[in-house]
Amino acid sequence: MTSTAISSQGSSFSVNTAASGAAQPTWTKVANVKSYSGFDGTATEIDVTDLDSTAKEKRLGLQDNGSFSLDLNVNYSDPGQSAMLAARAAGTSKQFKLGLPDGSAKTFFAFVKSFPIAGGTDTVLTSTVALTITGDVTDVPAGS
Repeated sequence: MTSTAISSQGSSFSVNTAASGAAQPTWTKVANVKSYSGFDGTATEIDVTDLDSTAKEKRLGLQDNGSFSLDLNVNYSDPGQSAMLAARAAGTSKQFKLGLPDGSAKTFFAFVKSFPIAGGTDTVLTSTVALTITGDVTDVPAGS
């Protein structure tokens, strides 16, 4: 096999539940995550064209890291899901960590924009939680 692709199986998603201003994060795993996607933002384009330009000229503005979403099976007694619901209700940002199977991670701050539920006959309660990222996404190398 020649592929160097990283399997997503074994990824983990956690929320920092330490008290505000704590020196070290307390990572609380969010249970029942089935899939995730995100970091889909883009930088704005700034038009810097002037009368001497021979074509449109542009520069990139600040990077917008966009959003992040989680598909999960709902468990209201899970501490990680409860922390996200509390953050949504309070309108406060929380620090999150996406742990990847190769040992690296990505950390970021985000607001919990929505935490809807869906259900039906012969199913469990599910949700697609929407997070809005604020600030940078930090890459954490494996072993850090």
